[in-house]
Amino acid sequence: MITLEFFKKFIVCIVCIIPFAAISQSQNSNDLTDIKNTVISEALELVYSAQYEEAVEHFRKLNEIDPESAEGIFFEAFVLELIMDIYRSQAFDDSLNAVLEKAISKGEETLKKNPSARNFMFLGGAYGVRGVRKGILGSWWGAARDGMKANSNLQKAISIDTTLYDCYYGIGSYNYWKTKKLKRFFGFFIPDNREKGINELYLSIEKGVFAKTPGRMALFRIYIEEKRYDDVFKLADIVLKENPNHIFPRWYLGVAFVNTQQWEKALDNYKIILDFLPKIEFHGTEALIEAWYYQALSYYNLGQKQKAQELLEKIPPYEETVNQNLFYYDDYIKESKKLLKKLSR
Repeated sequence: MITLEFFKKFIVCIVCIIPFAAISQSQNSNDLTDIKNTVISEALELVYSAQYEEAVEHFRKLNEIDPESAEGIFFEAFVLELIMDIYRSQAFDDSLNAVLEKAISKGEETLKKNPSARNFMFLGGAYGVRGVRKGILGSWWGAARDGMKANSNLQKAISIDTTLYDCYYGIGSYNYWKTKKLKRFFGFFIPDNREKGINELYLSIEKGVFAKTPGRMALFRIYIEEKRYDDVFKLADIVLKENPNHIFPRWYLGVAFVNTQQWEKALDNYKIILDFLPKIEFHGTEALIEAWYYQALSYYNLGQKQKAQELLEKIPPYEETVNQNLFYYDDYIKESKKLLKKLSR
């Protein structure tokens, strides 16, 4: 089981390691970049295969390889945000905020010494992670502010080095969600850059070093938002063939099955999620409720009302404990009550 205690120890360890890490100053910078890229790519593969403890150990190497860089701290934040997103958890929000403050502070300090494209990219990444988390927690104005800072740094990075295609993961996400969230308030003052953002995400996936899987994860959200369910099915098929243990796509695959009334497939999908969640000590209650509700809805539409009712009756006791402001959390409490009323008629 992947435990909360492990990540608490990891966070303390990272803070302690950074000041004492060292590296030979004679090492060629291109060689250093290649070494770091290899470590990052290997660690990301572990992350996306749900081997989080092994991934964390791998990311620690970055602080030993290059103590002057904020990259190791950035990836600590990336992992914390990602696993909370995947498992509908808020277990590490305080830790994430502390790590992001450190990543941003270190990134700004590093830029003063060396305003390189790569340093701009990782500072932009840190602002981007903070913006994403604020958006997930329902703070869209805070997300917009951090998004602007992220976009500014990423634009500076590609103005220095046009081959840093990973930057387009953040730039594309920013362009899409800026349009989606701000256009409703400011109308024609906000240009419609949704398609531009999607195309920039495609570019990051195709040509980036690290952005292939994060870019795809960003597309899942966008495809659901745009009701492009066929694209969800195609993308999920690709991702799950590569990483069968990757739970993230299954949240969006489930929503796509429900919205296309493929009830049996929805049931199978949410069963896989519910079978996997107990392996993760820090999964959120919101994850269980989301899966229970969609399973109940599927059973209801298949005429299996007793099974639907049994699942729905699990949900009300959690009404006071769930965070209903979460971006991915529709009002499942309210919807479950509505469905229970239908069943009682």
